[in-house]
Amino acid sequence: MTDDIRLDTCVTATTTPGGPPPGTRHADALALCRPVRAVAELAALLGIPVGVAAALVADLRDAGWVTTQRPKELTDDTVVSVALLLRVKERLENVNVS
Repeated sequence: MTDDIRLDTCVTATTTPGGPPPGTRHADALALCRPVRAVAELAALLGIPVGVAAALVADLRDAGWVTTQRPKELTDDTVVSVALLLRVKERLENVNVS
């Protein structure tokens, strides 16, 4: 089920996968999850719709190949560092949307 997978859900390849080996498209997505990737970033890198990327991530998670984590929500009392903002800016600049 992909209801809990959002654009900003973080996806990480596991070190001890379970289930059968993924198919080609799944393997392509899995290879990109080292380091951590957001679902939206996976979709852009694979050139597929975000819904398809979310479905791939759900399949990989259900088979034990990846873990998913929703990013922490920032609140008024959370300090956002300049370094974090610069990393976000750099990642956004590197996304190639064609």
